Amino acid sequence: MDRLREGLGLAGFAVLIFAFAGPALVSQSLFYLERGDEIIMAIDVSPSMAAEDFRPSRLGAASALVKGLLASRRNEAVGLVAFGSEAALLCPPTLDHAMVARRLGELKPGMLGDGTALGTGIAVAAAHGGAALAERKRYIVVLTDGESNAGAIAPGSAADLAFEAGFSISVVGIGSKGQVPLSYADPGTGTTRSGTLDSGFDAQGLAAIAARGGGSYHDASDSKGLSAAFDSVAEQSLSLSRTRSVSSERSMAPLFSLIAFALIALSRFLGLVLGVELP
Repeated sequence: MDRLREGLGLAGFAVLIFAFAGPALVSQSLFYLERGDEIIMAIDVSPSMAAEDFRPSRLGAASALVKGLLASRRNEAVGLVAFGSEAALLCPPTLDHAMVARRLGELKPGMLGDGTALGTGIAVAAAHGGAALAERKRYIVVLTDGESNAGAIAPGSAADLAFEAGFSISVVGIGSKGQVPLSYADPGTGTTRSGTLDSGFDAQGLAAIAARGGGSYHDASDSKGLSAAFDSVAEQSLSLSRTRSVSSERSMAPLFSLIAFALIALSRFLGLVLGVELP
């Protein structure tokens, strides 16, 4: 016990000397000095997006990759538009990527009707973009699995208008061709609808929309293709921005001083218990 008492005392004085040296915890924070580019995701939520040629479904697989894209964003503003027979802005372009992810989790096949108003989806996205600035690029990323069969605006015309407004449109065509199982809960009635979808879409038409929008078309007929498509979109839309690194320092001397005094106090307490004459 006497050796323990002496060891505690020596350790306490050693820690106290270390505390007098002024130890500190230094951390660095990276601040962006400007807002980056703008990306609006326009996602098809027609019932066919419940097709199960992707796991858990086309919409589920696409949502997971969009969340991955959000995680890689830094200072880019991201917005979210959903379209079926109608189109709706679910989240305007924002730097709060967690909010976009939450709204993304609310997407359900059939929530905006049974059709695919592709042109309306593009138009709604373009209408809710931020102010066009020379130093800021703006992107609309359309994810769909079918031909446009609803809405008053032709997809090509909407793409032309978006391009004139300063947007670049990328289109991701998701889905395999042929007979595909499908199952989803009707948002209106709660009834489960299931069956087989005769899958197929006009890839050439989607590519033409992307070309008119000044962007590119990505064919995602399987999970690997979908992942590659989003990798390409993520690389295209990554902003290069000026940053500033700020260092902050928090003194650890009070903590180590407290530890030192505790060790010395414990050493003296053991000395009193053992009847050892203290200096």
